[in-house]
Parts: sequence; C-alpha cells; structure tokens
Amino acid sequence: MNSMNYLNEAKEIFSELVEWRRHLHQNPEVGFDLPNTSQFVKEKLIEFGYEPKNILEHGIIAEVGQGGKTILLRADMDGLPIEELSGLDYASNNGFSHTCGHDIHTTIMLGVAKLMKAHESELEGVVRFEFQPAEELLTGSQAMVDAGLLDGVDVAMAAHVQPMVPASIMFSEGPSLAAANNYRIKVKGVGAHGAMPHNGVDPVFIASEIISATQTLVAREISFAESAAITTGGFESPGSRNIIPNEVVLEGTLRTFSEKTREYLKERLPELAEGIAKAYRGETEFEYLSDVPVLNNNPELTRSVRAYAEEAVGSEYKVTDFEPMQASEDFAVVSAQVPTCYYFIGMKPEGVQGYPVHHPQVVFNEEMMAPAVAVFLNSAISWLKDNK
Repeated sequence: MNSMNYLNEAKEIFSELVEWRRHLHQNPEVGFDLPNTSQFVKEKLIEFGYEPKNILEHGIIAEVGQGGKTILLRADMDGLPIEELSGLDYASNNGFSHTCGHDIHTTIMLGVAKLMKAHESELEGVVRFEFQPAEELLTGSQAMVDAGLLDGVDVAMAAHVQPMVPASIMFSEGPSLAAANNYRIKVKGVGAHGAMPHNGVDPVFIASEIISATQTLVAREISFAESAAITTGGFESPGSRNIIPNEVVLEGTLRTFSEKTREYLKERLPELAEGIAKAYRGETEFEYLSDVPVLNNNPELTRSVRAYAEEAVGSEYKVTDFEPMQASEDFAVVSAQVPTCYYFIGMKPEGVQGYPVHHPQVVFNEEMMAPAVAVFLNSAISWLKDNK
C-alpha cells in the first residue's frame, strides 16, 4: 500500500480521535492508579478486535500479527496533580490535568491500534502496544519492564507532544533526553515558638540553605562543558507563621547527560545536605525516588523511522530535528535494553500563545494527531517488512 494512504486513513478517523482525546482529557488520573483510563483503553482495544492483557494493575499490552520480529509501540496514560486553567470547554475539573499531553499519546496509540488491526494481513511480524502508567513518577516504565514488557521485543518506539513548536515531526539521534534522579530530603530540626527561635533548631532555614547550595554544586563543581540541572520543586512545611516545625520536606530533581557527572552529583547531593544541616545543628534523611538513565535514540533505527515518517506525511507536514534537551522520560529504561526511537510531535496551535508542558494553561493542536498515527502505522509496518 502507498504510505500516504495511511495518512488519509488516519484523517478519516480524526473525529473519533478527537472524541477519545477529549474524554481522556476531561477525566485525568495520576500515577499508577488509573482505573477509569485503563478501562477505557481496554474497552476500545476489545472493540478493535484485540485481547488486551494487564501488566501491573493498570498497565496494558496488546498484540497484533504473528511470526517474525516484534516492535513495541508505547503510550503513557497518566496525568498530573495540577489544576487545569486552559479555559477549554472540555477542561478537567477534578484537580488533576493532562498538561503533559498523555491523553493525546494514548489517543494516538488507540488510533494506531485501530488501523493496524485493519492492516493485520500486511504485517510481517508482531506489533506490541503498551499503555503505561506512572511516567510522571519516572517509575512506570521500569515496573512494566520488570513485569516482562520487553520479552521478545526487538525494537521500540514512542513519541511526545511538544506544545511550544508548530506542526512538525522531530527526530534526534544518540543521547537525546537527560537522565533523571528525583529525590526527597527530610530536614529535621527542633520545634519552637517563632518568637523564640533560640529554643529550637530551624529546619526551614536549614532547608533554604540547602536549596541555595545545590545551585553552587552545578556552578562551581561541574565543568561548563558538562550539562546538569538541579531543581527543588517541592517545599513542605507544616504548622503556622509563628511556629518553627520539627521537620520540613524538600523534593527535587537532578538532570544530567554524562554518567560521570550523574554519579558525582548523586553522591554530592546527600553529602551537601547533611553537611549544611549539621552546621546548623540539624539532621537530614536523603532518599532517591527514581533512577532513569539518558534516553538514547538508536541512530540506525531513528534514521529508518525518520524515512518512514517522511513517506507517511509527504510534504504536508515538516519532518525535522530536535536538539538534546534536559527533559527526562522513563522510556529511557527501554532504550537501555533495546534499540529505540523516541520522537517529538510539534503541536503548537496556530495563532495561540504557546505554553510548555506542565503549565496549567497549555493547549495542543489536535490536528497533529492524524499525522502522528500515520507515522507510527507506517513505521511499524515498514520496519517489520524491512527487517524480517
């Protein structure tokens, strides 16, 4: 079949894609706890003729084809604990949101699954679909892998929406997304009245010193030729304005591209935090919450998928490059085990101010769902044919 026909087929189901996406968008769930989202996905897969199976409580896999090699196509399903402020008439109102676009990822993959079933006779191998929970925790992918996700898989593909970039399909070879180590620091002091701080040990002050010092780690201990970022995004302090609490909790993330830099900073962060706490008579408990490597796009596979993408969308959509970025993605766990291609879909709506993912006002160009479906569809069918 002419690859451009896949794009036409994807456009023919566009109204369904919009319907599915808006349902998911309006009903986000977070973390590993995705009962309604996973049920919706399973019902659609059964409707398309699949026999979906659960991996973990709310992770799902489904397969089509037989014999030959196996290509994994993955979509993440979880939302974020952020109130949506987009103003859309289908915005969520449950305190959670799909401000990272995983509703779109899930919708695209459902579209691919529907059309792939219609092309089952063309397959010269197996397509395994993965619908993953807990990407935002950076732990869902590892949990799926530990449960057998990659058994028999030869190569893998995934994609992510990019709401700050106009309509396009973007690729990068080699190390493309940073390693991520999320962490939690409990800073322990001694509670006291706010008017009598000398009677206590102030963990709020200690924590603020730790936050400032983490920036010095990057500025003064990491070469300018390296790339690293340390961000504290969470600061939880119980009590009231006139209370020095016993304990506060910091949560942050470490992002790196070099394994040497990563290991160095992983060691220095808890060392620094404890040293500062001791200097002010406090203590710390340091815990790493996730351990995700650099996402590496296999050059050979990525070049192939880029060619398949160009075949699928022709001159109608731009196919281009993206530079490696400090964002992280737990699909990196898969890229460490099998050749992987992870690409971006430019989804900035025309004539609208763009906001980044995780912003409460972010919006996406739904029109790009159809070409994304076509890219996955042509890539899977063509790769299996070219590598039988």
